[in-house]
Amino acid sequence: MRNILKESYIPFGAQYYRAPSPSRSEWKNDLKNMANNGFNTVKFWVQWRWNQPEADRFYFDDIDELMDLSEHFGLKVMLNTIFDVAPAWIYRKFPDASMVTLSGRRVGPQTQPHRQIGGLGYCFNHDGVMQHFFQFLAETVKRYTNHPALAIWNVGSEPELTSSMAELREYADDARKMGDMLCYCDNCRVKFKNWLEAKYQSIEQLNISWNRNYTNFEEIELPLTRNTFNDIIDWRMFFVATLGENVRKRFEVAQSIDQGRHPLMCHHVFIQGFPVTSTASDPWNVGRFGDLHGFTQMDDPAMIDVLRSCAKGKPVISAEMLMLNGYTLDLPKSIDINDVKRFIFSGIAGNLKGFIFWQYRPEILGREAPTWGLTTLDGKTTPWLQDFARVGQVLQKNADLILDAKPQAAEIAIFYNPENQIFTWAATGNEKNATNSLLGAHKALYEQNYNIDFIHPLEIDEKLLSRYKVLVFPFPYLIDRKVGSLLEDWVKKGGLLIGESYFAAWNRENGHHAKIVPGYGLHKVFKARQGVVDPVDSNGLINILVNSDALDSEKEITVKGAIVQERLIPEGAEVIGRFPDGSPAITLAELGLGKAILIGSYIALPFYNKGIQANGEFLAGLVKKYADISTNSSDSINQVRIDLLKNESGQAMLILRNLSETTVNTKIHIRGLMPKRLTEQFSAEILTVEHYQNNSSFDITLNPKEVKVYCG
Repeated sequence: MRNILKESYIPFGAQYYRAPSPSRSEWKNDLKNMANNGFNTVKFWVQWRWNQPEADRFYFDDIDELMDLSEHFGLKVMLNTIFDVAPAWIYRKFPDASMVTLSGRRVGPQTQPHRQIGGLGYCFNHDGVMQHFFQFLAETVKRYTNHPALAIWNVGSEPELTSSMAELREYADDARKMGDMLCYCDNCRVKFKNWLEAKYQSIEQLNISWNRNYTNFEEIELPLTRNTFNDIIDWRMFFVATLGENVRKRFEVAQSIDQGRHPLMCHHVFIQGFPVTSTASDPWNVGRFGDLHGFTQMDDPAMIDVLRSCAKGKPVISAEMLMLNGYTLDLPKSIDINDVKRFIFSGIAGNLKGFIFWQYRPEILGREAPTWGLTTLDGKTTPWLQDFARVGQVLQKNADLILDAKPQAAEIAIFYNPENQIFTWAATGNEKNATNSLLGAHKALYEQNYNIDFIHPLEIDEKLLSRYKVLVFPFPYLIDRKVGSLLEDWVKKGGLLIGESYFAAWNRENGHHAKIVPGYGLHKVFKARQGVVDPVDSNGLINILVNSDALDSEKEITVKGAIVQERLIPEGAEVIGRFPDGSPAITLAELGLGKAILIGSYIALPFYNKGIQANGEFLAGLVKKYADISTNSSDSINQVRIDLLKNESGQAMLILRNLSETTVNTKIHIRGLMPKRLTEQFSAEILTVEHYQNNSSFDITLNPKEVKVYCG
């Protein structure tokens, strides 16, 4: 990050200008106050509709003035180019510009609560629109690339298919709304067929995958239902590819003009907000571009680990911290210092190097008014603005340490597969069955102080897998042959594989269900296969009784499975859990130096959705018993999250977060030796650390939800 920014500072500040708000009369005083509060960075939107009101006329007067004011007050600027708000003249020039839903409705141009100037609705596959799209980007970069206040180009703000039209995303959570699926315009029809021809190379290969008998690519019909899987997966992944190509070209255009003067980035939204089925948002698809990468931050540490994982070693930042989100008469609760510290220091623990709050002033336009702001409506200071500024002071005081320090490396990886998420939507009508399973597995391990990465099919190879001791596959119905082929050798070399029901049960290559489950021969790795499967009872859950010796417990443990009761047939595996009828529910197999655990139901999903604590403790307990991973720990189980970052010279930042609503008095155990005296960065409290057997420990008291940060 230091090399990219060419200075030693943590980008810290707020989004400020989304035309036409705030008004010009407020700019000077607001920017002055931001600087006085210790902010070093401000973000402005350059909006296509606002800043190019006519095809042959650009209007940059507002951005010019804001850039000059920022320079005057010593603020560095992130310019965010916003493209989804297409000018009115685009729709006049190209009457066929709009996207078309499955139901046949032409979309837009329209507004949204967060796109109050309108213009939403055009299709990324319309070549005429795209020509002007990239012309606007080029003109913007030309105008500001030499401005002394410019620090970062953000050329991709939350790139996704629905272009901020949130209502068009909803069908991913409820397939009954599938009529809103995008996009069925003529341009997409043509380009989808071209994409399929490039992907499959021959119609014969496509016919194998789709189980059709087309004679040429012109005969291909666009998927209109979710009744067959490979065609609808390809249809949705086509838009992932469309989006990736669009973002790639944004970077190409900006780089050709900026010539390396400034770092380029984009930022994504995680699966809670942008399901891949409806939005085509895949963090790995857009995270591969640019000098650094960012995300829109919400209150879930899994988002941080996805961001770090998809960026593949590039610096990462919170490009939009969402903490006071709401709508008219649907207001957020006020936030305090521990809320701010939780967001920021969870990010620091995950290796984030910058934080931009959304937004400085509350919104005054549209349905987002009067929420979101660090200040009052008239720009006055609030307690949470003071808290945010105070946290910023701590960041800048420790900037050298934070920029150079790294978190302890993850030895556990969770499998993140967009095609499986689409498959799950097609099969169940709700993508969240897959994505909430991912989040549940992460939450279970995070609360037990494990560090976690996510891995993606595009990047998986033997070298990547060798970094990890544990692989977790939640809701793993679709796993392609390439991934499946790597797992046997990885387990034999000492890995612990944990998988849930219907593991690799859909054969992606040939478009049919596996006849033996787990598929791709992985039943030989698990040494068990699927037997008789029943749905769970009407309450949606089924008990699984886990042997007491499976986790070295004093008594039998009960976890709860969801959706299916997949009775397993052991073929050399040990049964460590049973359904109430006595049939095998969980098996443990040894293979070479490693182990494979198969769970005949879904347990991460109800842990996330319903908070069934036994499920989370069981998942983490499997890692604790069967994988050789040491981790930081607390005598108060599930209550304290412990994160440690160190730089090469041994300086450390220790972040302690009380996860509970009660006061915690506990002993903390840190793997490795810590400095014997650490200073809390907000209270100046001195922490005395004891050493034992090459480890460290200390006693601590944390108030409800409190976050403490120590350096030494």
